[in-house]
Amino acid sequence: MRTVSTVVPMALIALAMTGAQTVTGPAAPRTAAAPSQPDRATVLREVAIAHGMLRGLQYNDAITTAQYQATGTQYIVGQAFKPGAPWPAAKLTKYNVWVNYAVPGIRIDLERTNPDGIVQGGGGLPFPAPQRQILVVGGGRAWNETTMPGGPATPAIGQEKNRAVQIWMLPHGAVKAARMAGDKLAVGMEGGKITLSFPLPAPSSDYIEKVRLDSRKLIEHVEVVIDNPVLGDTKLEADYESYKDPDLSDIPFPFHIVQKLAGFPTLDVTVTNARMYNPYVVVPIPDNIERAYSTQTADAQATVDVQKIGTGVYFVTGASHNSVAVEFGNYVAVVESPIGDNRAVPMFEAIRRQFPNKKIRYVINTHHHFDHAGGLRDAVAEGTAILTQRDNQTYYERILSTRHTINPDRLEKMARSKKPSVQAVVDKRVLTDGTQRLELYKILGSNHADTMLIAYLPKDKLLIEADMWNPPAQPNAALPAGVAAAEPLNLWNNIQRLKLDVAQIAPLHGKVVPFADFQRAIGSSTTTH
Repeated sequence: MRTVSTVVPMALIALAMTGAQTVTGPAAPRTAAAPSQPDRATVLREVAIAHGMLRGLQYNDAITTAQYQATGTQYIVGQAFKPGAPWPAAKLTKYNVWVNYAVPGIRIDLERTNPDGIVQGGGGLPFPAPQRQILVVGGGRAWNETTMPGGPATPAIGQEKNRAVQIWMLPHGAVKAARMAGDKLAVGMEGGKITLSFPLPAPSSDYIEKVRLDSRKLIEHVEVVIDNPVLGDTKLEADYESYKDPDLSDIPFPFHIVQKLAGFPTLDVTVTNARMYNPYVVVPIPDNIERAYSTQTADAQATVDVQKIGTGVYFVTGASHNSVAVEFGNYVAVVESPIGDNRAVPMFEAIRRQFPNKKIRYVINTHHHFDHAGGLRDAVAEGTAILTQRDNQTYYERILSTRHTINPDRLEKMARSKKPSVQAVVDKRVLTDGTQRLELYKILGSNHADTMLIAYLPKDKLLIEADMWNPPAQPNAALPAGVAAAEPLNLWNNIQRLKLDVAQIAPLHGKVVPFADFQRAIGSSTTTH
């Protein structure tokens, strides 16, 4: 592989030569000249040349596809062990990327496993076995593939915008997007370096990208403010270094790539191989994916089913994440408001229909992971108080006050004066009206989340828990083993420590099951206290 050298355009050489004239006579007084604003057309041309994109006598952009392979680390967004801490790491044993700039489309095929040492945090960590994901976007459609690239596909509706950003954040994609921006491209200077700012193509057209060039006119930094359901308007960044010419095509590509979201790393990979001069890359939209988009299939998270599971206790299910509504004499408490507006809005509507004359006073948050905290902004809009473990309080007060201008949610559309009410639970809190009783306890010893709460209803001997044990879809599924058994066993230890008499479990993933099912899963026949 060749390390890329700087290419100096002939026009600049000529300019330097004409400026090398000797001046005779008295010296003119010197004044500090203000740095001139770079010319947009000239900068675009020089940047495209530096990236090896312009070919032939007409200097046409000749690059339509690219492919690279890497290994490194992926950090799982929103799944930190402690609130506000960096995302947990997974080891990437494979990270293969195919890009088609003409479609445009990108396929990311990755395999990940546990890092060395103790693993803390969520997102499936620690993995019981190496995990493979194939994430695709193309032609404005997003989907996931299984088995192999081009294999069976499932829709990922709603992921189009942020997945497409990955195309335009790559150096050559950024240059192409800047060229497509036309008069909307802004050229500037920061710290003596040239910057380019421009809107991205559809489906990410409400995002603005900004890039910074190094001295060779190669892209060294990219940032885009994107929408995140929890964090709101959030900066996504990429840094590029160690440019090389991997296939001797005079097309440089960075061999070290780091991405960050909200200041925390999400990806850190070292490229091992790359083909930059138009390898064969196709991202055809599978028929079932096109049908899902053309029929405007409803968001599965909007499906809500309310089932009575106890005395004034209702299981709010119908999607990937569940909630539990508990009726008191003159109010309702809800355990968990997950995902985001797409789940929280229909969930609250269903609960209000179930209890038309009672206010939803409390939303109990089990832990700070984004999939379980994503609907808390809607809880604030609903006017409820949020009960959460003490170490979440300051973090929630901050993120629940952020702006969501790119994709305004229900709270953003309301008066900005609405402030979140976040109440801390230390080790235990009890809600009761003398008849109904709901007990909240902090879980000790979890490696999944340091702020985990469980809820317990003694009248029905019902335990409500999230992520510590998810009942398998198949009743005869294999028992968890190794690292997969750690959280269920820790839940069991906490049930024993708290002396809870449990008859059934309402998991926030999966269906309500007898407590005996949980005991079988952990291999215990001991009764609870």
